[in-house]
Amino acid sequence: MRAYNELFDRYAKLLYRQAAGYVKNAMDAEELVMDLLFNLWQKRGHLQPDAGDNVRAYLMQAMRNRIINYLQKNIPATNSIDMLEENKLVESRQADYSIILKDMDTVYRSKLDKLSPQRLKVFKLSREENLSYAEIAQQMNLSVNTVENYMVSALSTMREHTKEYQPLISLLFFFFVR
Repeated sequence: MRAYNELFDRYAKLLYRQAAGYVKNAMDAEELVMDLLFNLWQKRGHLQPDAGDNVRAYLMQAMRNRIINYLQKNIPATNSIDMLEENKLVESRQADYSIILKDMDTVYRSKLDKLSPQRLKVFKLSREENLSYAEIAQQMNLSVNTVENYMVSALSTMREHTKEYQPLISLLFFFFVR
């Protein structure tokens, strides 16, 4: 026991400074030192009698190896730079898309208000509820030709009122629909 205490007193601080220089957690550095000294003590029967001259060098090298093993086991998970850039791009596109989509919806709703009540109802039934012209005609007691005429007129009006937004719509499709 006295020999172990002597070993500890001589080398523990030196080994701790070495470990603490690489391992940022003081508890882990201390554990590495304790583990190394205990492991050396357990192997004391296998050491050569003339090894006393090289104990310091042996312990420093052994601590270096333990530090390397510790660091390899505790490497944080990493992502490639390409993946990070792609994730940022996707997040950015999603944020941009959300804002643009909200703005376009506001424009769309304001332009719908320009349609007459009958055309507005036909347009909504066709485009928002996906009803066929025949179903719309039956529901509104109109002829299919009348529904078709209302739709042609509504689409023409919508195109006319959204001309100024055409570059934005094209840009939206260019960036987000790939």
